[in-house]
Amino acid sequence: MDTKSFHIVGGSGQMGSWLKSFLESKNLKVSISDEKNPNLEKVRTSDVVFISVPISVSLEVIKETSKVIKDDTLIVDLSSVQEANTNFLESLKNPAVQLHFLFGPSIISLQDQKIIVNKIDKNKKSEYLINLLEESGADIIGLSAKEHDNYMAHVQGLTHFINLCLAKVLIDDKIGLSSKISTPIFLSQLSTLSRVISQNPELITEIQILNPLVLNSIKKFIKAAESFENLIESKDIKKLIKEYQLIGNHLESKSGKAQSIQKFPVNGNFKLPKEKLKIGYLGPVGTFSHQISKEFSKDSNYELISKNSFYDIFDAVSSGSLDLGLVPAQNSIEGTIRETLDLLVEFDLKINLALSLKVNQNLLSKEKRLDRITKVISHPQALGQCRKYLKENLSRVKIETSQSTISGIDRLEEKGTAIIGSEFAAKIYVLNILAENIEDQEDNITKFYVISKNPQSFTNNPTKSLLFVSIFNRVGILRDILNVFADLGVNLNNIESRPSKEKTWDYNFFIEIESSEKVDKFNQAINLLKQYCPVIKVLGQF
Repeated sequence: MDTKSFHIVGGSGQMGSWLKSFLESKNLKVSISDEKNPNLEKVRTSDVVFISVPISVSLEVIKETSKVIKDDTLIVDLSSVQEANTNFLESLKNPAVQLHFLFGPSIISLQDQKIIVNKIDKNKKSEYLINLLEESGADIIGLSAKEHDNYMAHVQGLTHFINLCLAKVLIDDKIGLSSKISTPIFLSQLSTLSRVISQNPELITEIQILNPLVLNSIKKFIKAAESFENLIESKDIKKLIKEYQLIGNHLESKSGKAQSIQKFPVNGNFKLPKEKLKIGYLGPVGTFSHQISKEFSKDSNYELISKNSFYDIFDAVSSGSLDLGLVPAQNSIEGTIRETLDLLVEFDLKINLALSLKVNQNLLSKEKRLDRITKVISHPQALGQCRKYLKENLSRVKIETSQSTISGIDRLEEKGTAIIGSEFAAKIYVLNILAENIEDQEDNITKFYVISKNPQSFTNNPTKSLLFVSIFNRVGILRDILNVFADLGVNLNNIESRPSKEKTWDYNFFIEIESSEKVDKFNQAINLLKQYCPVIKVLGQF
């Protein structure tokens, strides 16, 4: 290939500097200059010229560059808004290509990073450049300039608008951009908001104003918001529920979520040790933990041991009286089971496998009629999963909590008492099922961890990891941590904050990521996190 020299107009910026480093890592000759004072000699003699400048001046810089370059020099437009520049690039004799890097300048590797490409003029130089990016692991997406700008109007422009509006409301209402009082969803939204706000305000403004398609997407958003506002103001609960269901059904049909849910296990095939093991579960007999323990060990000669509490399971595994523990970790309705996370760190145990159980809750009793029930006893998670049913059908009964779904089994001798549990439990204790499938959502899934004192190899292909990190408490720290994963293209499944118990309003974080020690990105992420996190523990690979 005859391409020997590269020049970046605007190369003094962050993305220009990243591009220079990338090209130099490929042993290519690269020079840079500022758009306000370009090095005309370098522009004139280079084989490829990148235009890495603010959107507002990109067309002007392209025009000025085209006046001095060689006839066969490849022009590469890196603008985040493309269609405004396309007509002029198409009119030139020079070959041209438009690239949009969908990542930040702090990435270490191009592996799996997305780059949108619009080939205005296909030639050897543009093909060489695209092949160079692909060979480095980039995910190349071919789009026309119009298609690109339409996507960016939503992916960038609308998303920035929504987060700017949310930030203003939080500030105006004196909530602030703080995570001291939060839910997992709010914390996730807050991290996204912080990342948007931390970007170059000039770039965000130009993306919204100079892409003519952004305004239309914002107007559609406002119209949708007004529609939901009217439903909330009119207290039309049924219509609002229907809207949520329609949107949920659409997302499921598009993502295949409904088809992807498995009864057991989450991560496919696994191999268990042949020697006899003692496995602890949250008892008594008949709990969902007992049910999945039997599924887990059905082809093996393992001893299943009931324990009264989460703490008892962790303590027994830590002391060696149990080989493995099987503990609930997260429910698709009620969220993370925080006691499990806290005990993982306290006892320094390891997660070896994640299993998933489809949970169907039932109202169980020795009574034969629903109208005779005056008291319902169950674990807080089960009660939360059936909140709607209890409110609509048993609003006047007394609700009591227990350590597990079956802990109240001895109380069923009391007149009018029921528990919430599984059909599995009903068969074991010969109980009447007064109401079936009373969970609020049909896809009620509970994830369980298989824990041990030392790591066990139950699967040859772990795809997820759970990290525990403590942080240096300063403004923007959470944003910086999340940027590590975003820039490496590592997906986060969940992030959970927990009080550090060492200092008031000090937090630690549990982060589940889609990566494992077998993937280079995992080790890169751990090394980058060290500058932000004094303590990093890999709690397990599964």
